[in-house]
Amino acid sequence: MPRRSPAPSPAPPRFAPQALLGLAGEKVFARGEAYHRAGRVEILSDDGRRVLARVLGSEVYRCELGVAESGVEGACTCPAFADHGFCKHLVAVGLAANADQRGGPALPSRLAAIRAHLHGLGVERLAEMLLDLAARDPILLERLDLAATAASGDTAGIARRLREALRRALGTGGRFMDRWEADGWSQGVLEILDQVEALIAAGGAPLALELVEELFARIGRALESVDDSDGGGMAILERASAIHLAACRAARPDPLALARELFRREVTDEWGCFAEASERYAELLGPEGLALYLDLAREAWRERPSAPRRVGSVVVMGEADLQPHAVFGILDRFAARAGDVAERIRLRAQNLAHAHDYLGLAQFCLAEGREAEALRWAEEGAWLHDDASGEPLQRFLAERYLAAGRREDALATLWRAFERRPSAELFQAMAAAGGGRPEERERAALADRAVALLEQRLAQARGERSGWERAALASTLAEILAAEGRLQAAWQVARQRGLPEHALRRLAEASEVALPDEALGVYARLVERQVALANRQGYAAACALVARMGAVRARCGRQAEHAAFVAELLRRHAAKRSFVAMLRAAEEPGAREEAGRPRKPGRGRR
Repeated sequence: MPRRSPAPSPAPPRFAPQALLGLAGEKVFARGEAYHRAGRVEILSDDGRRVLARVLGSEVYRCELGVAESGVEGACTCPAFADHGFCKHLVAVGLAANADQRGGPALPSRLAAIRAHLHGLGVERLAEMLLDLAARDPILLERLDLAATAASGDTAGIARRLREALRRALGTGGRFMDRWEADGWSQGVLEILDQVEALIAAGGAPLALELVEELFARIGRALESVDDSDGGGMAILERASAIHLAACRAARPDPLALARELFRREVTDEWGCFAEASERYAELLGPEGLALYLDLAREAWRERPSAPRRVGSVVVMGEADLQPHAVFGILDRFAARAGDVAERIRLRAQNLAHAHDYLGLAQFCLAEGREAEALRWAEEGAWLHDDASGEPLQRFLAERYLAAGRREDALATLWRAFERRPSAELFQAMAAAGGGRPEERERAALADRAVALLEQRLAQARGERSGWERAALASTLAEILAAEGRLQAAWQVARQRGLPEHALRRLAEASEVALPDEALGVYARLVERQVALANRQGYAAACALVARMGAVRARCGRQAEHAAFVAELLRRHAAKRSFVAMLRAAEEPGAREEAGRPRKPGRGRR
C-alpha cells in the first residue's frame, strides 16, 4: 500500500501573536483579541508587505501594519497610539491578517480595485465625482479651492485666500473642542500650512512670513478653546517655526530688523518656538545682526526690575511680558560661544534668588574646574538658605568639604540639615561621611544622637503637628533603627507609633532573615489589602507578595506552612476567579519565586 506523503505544515502566522503580545502588553492584547473576534476589522489593502485597515472603535481608526527587519511595526490614528504606542487596534489588525492568511488566498486589495476603476473613468467623470463630494464636505471643498487658487499662479490671490482660510481654520466657533475634535482641527491648520510653505518656492516668501506671523498672533487664543492633550497645537507651532526659518532664508530680510524681531519673539514667546533663535538664524543675522542681538539682551538684562511683578514665571517689563530666563539663556549662549567662563559665572551670580540658584552656580563652577569658587558659592547659599529648601545645596557643600578633607565641617553641615528635616537619606549621608577612625563606635554614637532627636520630636509632636508629620518622623526613626541592625527597636516603634504602609513594608523586607514572623505578618496583611482592590494590578501585587512569603518560608524550611497559607487564601477568595487563576499560575511548580520579578509575556492566565 503506497504511503501517503505527510501534509505540509501550515505556514507560520505573518504577525506572530507573541510578538504582538510583547509590543502591546497582556491587557491591550486581550482587548485587541476581543476586537478581532467581534469583527471590527476591515482590511482595505494587503500587498504582502503592508496591511492597511480600518478598525471600528469609539470612532473609525486607520491602521497600518507591516513587518520590518526590527520586527512588527505599525501606526494607528487613535489617541492611545499617540500616547502609549502599540494599541489594541493594531493587535486586532494583525490577528485579522493572520486569519485571512489561514483562510486561503488573500482577497484582492480594495484600494487597488478602486484605483483601477477610477483610472478608467476619465478626467471629466472624476472631476464631477469630486465636485459632488466637495459640495457635501466643507473640508474637501476648502482643500480643492486652495489647490485651484495655487495652480493659478496668482501669488497675491493665493496669499489672500490662505489668510482667509487660516482665520477660519484657527476659529473654534466660540465653543470648546474636545480631544476628538482637536485632531481634525489641527490637521486642517497643518494642511493650510502646507500651502503656505508652497508659497516660498513660488517666490512668495515675504507673503509666507506674513501668514505665519498671523498664525503666531492668533494661535494662543485658539488653543485656549482646544483640548490639546494630543499635542496637535505644538505640531502646528513647530511646523510654522520651520516655515518661518525657510521663508527668512528665501527672503533674506534686513539683518538688523530680523535681529530685533527674533529677539522680541524669543524673550516673550511662551511656546518656545523661537528658543535659541540667535543660533538657528545665525547665518541670516550675520555679524551685525548677532551684535545687535547681544546688545538687546544686555540692555534687557540691565533693565530687569529688582523687584519684578510676576505672572507665573513671566516678569512684566514695559509693554511686553519678558521672560528673564530667556534673556539669561541668550547671554549665556553668547558667552559660551566666546569661551568666556568668567562671564557665565557673573551672569549666574546676578541671578541668585533661591537655594537652587546657588546650587546651580556652585555645580557650574565645579564642572568648569573652579573648585574654590564652587565651595565659596555653596557656603554663601547654605548660610542664606538655612531651611529645608537648601538641603540639596547643603548636601553638595558637605561633599565639597569631604573632598577638601574637612570631615568635621561636612558632618556639621549634614547634622544641621538633619535637625531641620530628619530623613534616613541624610542619616546615611552622615554615616558615609563619618568613615575613618573608630568607625563602628562613631556610627553608633551618631545613630544614638539621631534616635534621641527623633524621639524628642515625636514626644513634642503630640497634639501639635498633623498626623502625616508624626508618621514621617516615625518612619524615619524605624528606618534608621533597621539600617543599624536594631530591628527589635524598629518593630517597637511600629507597634507604638504606627507606620504608613510603605515604611512598614521596608521594615518587613529588612527583617526577613532575622525576624521572619514579623515580616510574614506584615506581608499577609498587605496581601489582603491588595486583593481587596479587586483589580488586576492589586491581584498582581498580592501574588508577588505571596511569592515573597514563599521564599521567606523556604529559607526557614517551612514550605508546608506556606502551602497551607496559599490553600486558605484560595478558599477565602474563591469568588475572585481572576485572582485565583493568577495565584495558581504563580504558585505552580516551576513558577518564579523571586518576588516582584516580571514574568515573560503570555506566561500568566487571563
